[in-house]
Amino acid sequence: MIQMQKLGIIGGIGPEATMNYYSAIIKRYQERIGTDKELPRITIESINMYHMFRLLDAQQYDKVAGYVGAAANNLLKAGCDFGLMCGNTPHLLFDQIQARTDLPLLSIVETAVAAAQQLHLQRLALLDTKFTMQSDFFIKPF
Repeated sequence: MIQMQKLGIIGGIGPEATMNYYSAIIKRYQERIGTDKELPRITIESINMYHMFRLLDAQQYDKVAGYVGAAANNLLKAGCDFGLMCGNTPHLLFDQIQARTDLPLLSIVETAVAAAQQLHLQRLALLDTKFTMQSDFFIKPF
């Protein structure tokens, strides 16, 4: 039997998004393998989004990257092969977070760009936190 890679999810950014990601990943996995009798290997490390928002409000970006990077390192210690962050906002500091961990992280921005290009979308809308909306990290790649 082939050992499947283990996904690490940095959740709690908000809790609802974490639940949606978890459910959607399970659904897609089961559709892909053709059975609802198997589950993907997933570990969730939940952080406090309000703590992250307070740090962002105080423009303590290094502390945000350290906080989220520590969560990624916890996932690495739990045996995860790669990870993702549930939510757009921490991607504001994606490179700084990735620099603090050896866990390869998937970028929601790169994924969104690839999906938009594949679907030939010309106009997109983004609703998010004030931190995301006041930054251009999501606009630049488009």
